[in-house]
Amino acid sequence: MVLLSIFAGNSASAQCVEKNFAFEAGEKLTYRGYYNWGFIWVAAGEVILSVEQSKYQEKDAYKFYGTGKNLKAFDWFFHLRDTLTSYAERETLAPLYFDRRTHEAKYHAHHEYWFNYSDSTILSKIQKREKPEQLDTLANKPCTFDILSVAYYVRNLDFSKYKKGDKIPLSMLVDNEIHSLYIRYKGLETIKTKSGERFECLKFSPLLVKGTMFKGGEDMTVWLSNDDNRIPIQVEAKVLVGSVKGILDSYEGLRNSKNSFFKKRNGKLDIKE
Repeated sequence: MVLLSIFAGNSASAQCVEKNFAFEAGEKLTYRGYYNWGFIWVAAGEVILSVEQSKYQEKDAYKFYGTGKNLKAFDWFFHLRDTLTSYAERETLAPLYFDRRTHEAKYHAHHEYWFNYSDSTILSKIQKREKPEQLDTLANKPCTFDILSVAYYVRNLDFSKYKKGDKIPLSMLVDNEIHSLYIRYKGLETIKTKSGERFECLKFSPLLVKGTMFKGGEDMTVWLSNDDNRIPIQVEAKVLVGSVKGILDSYEGLRNSKNSFFKKRNGKLDIKE
C-alpha cells in the first residue's frame, strides 16, 4: 500500500475533474486488512487514508496521506510499513508532488515525483535499497495521477455514463513510468453489515501493474458506496502469494450526510467478512 510531486509553476493543469463532490478536508477512513490463509481470512493489518487542507508552492492543495501496516504478529511472514503522501490541486485534483516510502519484507524504496505543468514534465528521484539515488525527467500526459490521488479522482467519476463491462481509461504514474490503464465497471452490488444495513455499491476492477506485490491484470475488485460520498467500502486483491482484503472499519469527517448512506459524518461499520 503506498505514496506524494516541486516544480508546479503557474500554469494550470488539465481540468480532469468537473467537480469534487465526494470528499473534503478532515475525512479519515480506517480499514481492517485481512490475508487469505488457506481457506479462511485472518486479520493481518490496518490501512488509514486521510485528507487535509494545505498549500503547495503557494497553490491551494489537498494533502492526501495513506499508511499501511501489518500486525506485528505477521512480521515474521511479511513485514509491511508503507506511507504515501500526495499533494494535489484543490480544484482539479491534479498531482503536484508525490512521495512513496516502501518497506515490504526485505524491499525498501523511496520514490519522489514533482509535477511541472508548465512544460509537461515530471521530475523523479528514486532510491531503492542501498543503491545510489536515480534522477530522471519524464514526459507527462494530461490527467496523469499517482497511485494515491487516483483513488480520490475515481470517487468523483460519473458512473452513470457507463454500462456494465465498460472500461474507463486512466493514466497513472507507477514506478517511474506512466501507464495507460483502466478500470472495468462491473455494475452495482450490495454489501451488508452484520447488523443488517445494506450499502449499494459501484463495483469495478482496475488494471494493475505488475510489481513487488501484484501479478498485474484485473486481480483487484473495489466497491464504492453508491451515494455522494463514494467511500471505498471494500477492496479485494490477489497478491503474489495468496489474497488480501480491506474492509472499512470507521470513518470521520464525511462531506455529505444528505444523499448518503451515512447519516452521520463520523461512525463505525461492521461489514460481513
